[in-house]
Amino acid sequence: MRISIAQMEPVLGDLKANIEYICNTLAEESTRSSQLVLFPELSISGYVQSHELLDKVAITEYSRTLAQIKKTCSDYKIETMISFPEVDEHQFYITAMYIDENGEVLGKYRKTHLFANEQELFTRGKDFPILKTQFGYIGMMICYDLEFPEVARLLKLKGAEMILISTANMTPYEKHQNVYIASRALENELPIAIANQYGMNDPHQFFGHSAVVDHNGNFQLYIEKGVSTKYVDISMQIERDPQLEYTKQILPTIYHQLSHAMGEDE
Repeated sequence: MRISIAQMEPVLGDLKANIEYICNTLAEESTRSSQLVLFPELSISGYVQSHELLDKVAITEYSRTLAQIKKTCSDYKIETMISFPEVDEHQFYITAMYIDENGEVLGKYRKTHLFANEQELFTRGKDFPILKTQFGYIGMMICYDLEFPEVARLLKLKGAEMILISTANMTPYEKHQNVYIASRALENELPIAIANQYGMNDPHQFFGHSAVVDHNGNFQLYIEKGVSTKYVDISMQIERDPQLEYTKQILPTIYHQLSHAMGEDE
């Protein structure tokens, strides 16, 4: 599979400009024979930090706003994962959506681990879907989810063969992102792709460092700084070390004790 990673600087609050950028990127990457383009967290709206702006830019999953992206995917026979502020029954979510090459929505994921002030604006998601794509089974994560190993492990146990992550990660957390993406890939023996925002959104400086890591934790693509889109070929059909097979070595008692320690079985 050829995947392109779009490290972009969304225009805060300007859905029209951001969608135009996304569609142009999809069209351009199709000329490079890319089959999938991954965009950052809240790529359609920019990193929303106020109720006032959220009320203006939040959309439903059926919004006309997304129609142009779906049409572009269909026209250029390319797939994508985008992210936007979703409104549903008066609740707001940070949502990632996967659109296939026919312009059809294969599924969406609502961010479960909300970072800092996000908790004042958004509601946590609850589900961790696995999508059946033409490339294989894909799991989705958003930003802060990466820092909790349980999320990637759950996706792996549910059948994910690759994980896509949209992020809006800011300084000083460069080390966290680089270490965690390699760790999650290695401990779950699957490739992971991450697309981060780049640029300033006061008071946050989004640092980029978008990447694709293989199942051994090796970086196959790395975009350090700047607005840029690059591609790499990577496979989900891989040979794993038979002496490792971490998920087959899991002791269920650990998870029972973890639930007990968190007070979930009381």
